[in-house]
This record gives sequence, C-alpha cells and structure tokens, in this order.
Amino acid sequence: MNARTPCGSPSVTLAPRLVGRQGGATLVFTALFTLAVAAAAFSVFGLGQSIWQRENMQRIADLSAKAAASEIDSAAAGFPAARSYATRNGFNANTDSLTINCNVRGTNTLLQPANCQQTVLVTLSRTIPTLFMGNRTQRVVAEATVQPFISGVLSTNLLTLNTGSGSLSPLFAALGTRLNINAVSFQSLLNSDVQVDLLQLGVKLGVLTNTTTLNTQTLLNGSVNARQLLNAALSVAGTQAPPVTLPVGGELSTVTFPVSRILTVPSAGAGDLTGATVRLGDLAYAATLAAGTGIPAGVLQVNAGSLLRISILQPPQLFVARKTAQSGAVLATARTEQVRVSSQILNLLDVTVTSGGGRADIKDIECRLPQSDSAVFADLSSTPLTASISVPSVLGLSTNLSSVSASNLELRGYPDPSLTRSYSFESQQGLGQLATNLNASVLGLNLPLLLLNAPLKAALGQLGGVLDTALDVIGLDVNRVVLQVNGMDCFNTAVLTR
Repeated sequence: MNARTPCGSPSVTLAPRLVGRQGGATLVFTALFTLAVAAAAFSVFGLGQSIWQRENMQRIADLSAKAAASEIDSAAAGFPAARSYATRNGFNANTDSLTINCNVRGTNTLLQPANCQQTVLVTLSRTIPTLFMGNRTQRVVAEATVQPFISGVLSTNLLTLNTGSGSLSPLFAALGTRLNINAVSFQSLLNSDVQVDLLQLGVKLGVLTNTTTLNTQTLLNGSVNARQLLNAALSVAGTQAPPVTLPVGGELSTVTFPVSRILTVPSAGAGDLTGATVRLGDLAYAATLAAGTGIPAGVLQVNAGSLLRISILQPPQLFVARKTAQSGAVLATARTEQVRVSSQILNLLDVTVTSGGGRADIKDIECRLPQSDSAVFADLSSTPLTASISVPSVLGLSTNLSSVSASNLELRGYPDPSLTRSYSFESQQGLGQLATNLNASVLGLNLPLLLLNAPLKAALGQLGGVLDTALDVIGLDVNRVVLQVNGMDCFNTAVLTR
C-alpha cells in the first residue's frame, strides 16, 4: 500500500538550481564584505600614514623655524644651520622642499634678508605616494620669533673692584661692618655668579602668587628690605648659593624700598619675561647699597690720612632687557649708584664730592652664530659731577661738571660669566677741573682776608689731592660707568608663533 501525504500537507521538494543560487550569493557577499573590510583597513592605514607623515613634517618645520630664528642674522646666507638641523631631523631633499623666509610676524608678508628682524616663516612640502590616488603633496608651515633677553647691572668700577679682588674695598668693609655682615659672607655674595630666576624670586618674596607667569610690574611694586630680598634669592639659588647667614636687625632689616629701586625692566609691550634671571652677586651688591641709603650721613667712615665720611645716595640698578621688533627703541634703562664723600682739609676747609657714574640705555641685542659674535648696544651718559668747599662762617662755594654721553657702545661676545664694558668720562670731567673751578671761585671773590690767609691757601693747594685720594680710597673713579651683562639668552628664546 502506497504511503500518502496527509491531506492539506502537500510535499515540497527544493530545486537544486535555487540552492546553487543562494550559495553563490553568499560567496559574493562574503567576497564583497572582505573587500570592503580590506579597503577600509587600507584606508585607515593610509590615513594613519598620512597623519604620521604630516606630524613628522610639522616637527621638522617647527625645529627648522626655531633654529632659523636663533640664527636670524644669517638670513642672507640662507639659514645654513637651520637647513642642516632639518636634514639631521628627517628632511629628505629627494622628496621634500624647504623654504625659509623672513616675514612680518603673524603674516605671510615676506621681507628681504637685509630687513630680517625677529621672525621667520618655514614652509615644508613633501611628495607622499598613496595606494589608490597616486602621489600627493603635503604642505606644512611654521613660524618662529626670537625674543632674546639679557640681564646685568650698571655701576661704577666699585663693583668690579669688589668682585675682581680677594678683599673688600674700604667702603664695603665699612658698609659690611655697619650692616653686621661677615666679611667672608659679603665677599662670597658679591662674587656669586649663580643666576636667580625672577619669577621664583617674586614667589619667595610673597609678591607673586602665579607660579607660571612673571608679572614684572607686580614684582617691581613690591616693597622689601635687603634681608628679605637676599634670603629669598639664596632660597631660589638653593645648593648653588654660597653659605651665608644674614643678621637680623639694623638697616639690612629696617630700610624698605620698592624692588624698582634696584631693578628695571622693559616697558609694557616688550614681551613676557618669564624665564629671566639676574646674577646673585649683582642682587647682593644693589640690595646692600639700598640698605646703605638708610645709614645716617657720616656714620660710614674710612680713614685715609684724613677722615672720609661717606653717604650712599642711591643704589645701582640691575636691568633685564628683551629684544623688540622696533629698531632703535630703548629696551631698558638703568642708573649707577651715587655716593657722596666729604672730608676736612687742615681742620679748616670742608670739601664734599658727589660722584656716581650715570645711566645706560640698552638699545639693541644681536644674536649671532657663533655665540661669541652676539652683541649688546647701549648709550651711556654721566650724571653731573659736583663738588663744594666751605670755610665755616666765611664762605661756601660749589661747582659742577655737566653731563656728557657716549652713543652706540658695543659689547660683543657671549657672557661667560659676564660681558663688561667700562667707559670713563674722566677726561671730560676730571678732578683737576673741579679743583681748578673751586680755586677760581675762591680767588674770584677777591677778598683780601682770604687771599692773605696762609692756612686757607695751603688748604686750597691740597684740594685736588684730597679729592683724588678720597675717591681712590673707596674705589671710585670719577664718573666711570661700568655696564656689565651677566645673563644673555639668545638661543633658548626662539618661540613658535604659528
């Protein structure tokens, strides 16, 4: 008996052709999917390679821009050091094209090499082969600006005398005694070449609270005494600082002054000075003389055959200057210390001389390779030199020699540890001229009593010698201005600006 299919349930047989079609579709779908995945993988790989290439190119361009900015004065030669730097870091002349131009900062306006100031623009192009689209050209740009700064101090040869010899001058010996600073400690402070970061100094003083940016105006407005300032500087210097313990009390702790009295910085708009430093020895020199301005007149005394009474009228100034794009602009201005010396001749004639060098305008900073060719340019001027004599109850006369100046003085050579230029105005402002003027003033009175007074004549005859001795003993030449650059950072201040 034949088996029957139950009613309502007809038999279905799959056709072999339909099965074959479905299997083929699956194979095609699988192949297409595989190809899509592969294409996506290759695309991702290609994109990753493209990104890597671009990042590598940008790195080369950035490094080249900073190197070119650091050798800005080699523009006419085509920035050879920057090109060499690019080659050492991956530039390939077979696939890459590198152009380096001087430009106006933040723009594509190019400048001739002779007009190159601070900013360079680097363009790097590279031919990159791709899997599906043939060769493609990638292009990156980088801009860097060099903003070098220098730091130093303006003084008379008094500072040079103290840091260049093994013992304190009579003036500093008297000053150290009055301030209760041990002579050995005083000498080690003045001789220290350790650089003190201004931002860290402001933080240690409690003047600055932002630990990332140097607000120079806030620092300058801070009121301190010499002990606070020096202890903060020693703390910043850390283990590099000489072992010094500063005394408590006296003018070192009681004479307060704004930081601006001993430190001058560029005017607003000269750029961020974060990273600027000053020499510890300069800071000690300026701070102790600032404290010395509070010592009563006549308390500082030096015996040089006749007793010299010394008053410190103003301390010297440290300076920090940063190069700007404005050619010939004054980058920083500083002044020297001013000292008054008085004595008595033959117990009859009182003589007083005020001397103090002058001021300096820092005009330009040139950064060149090799570093020994870097330079600083400045204008120097003297302060008027004054002298007076008096015979109690009889006469009082004074004379002065007016200010003179010297322009565009060059200090060339990388400071290691210092770069010093000394300029003397003594030929125009000699002590002999002062003494002659005073003698002429006395004789011009035409008073018989004075002309016939033998002791007075003898005192007038000794006038020039006493003036000379007075300043020699304390270590001052007449109006000698000493400009000393103790920090110069030309080649770590090229910053990327694009």
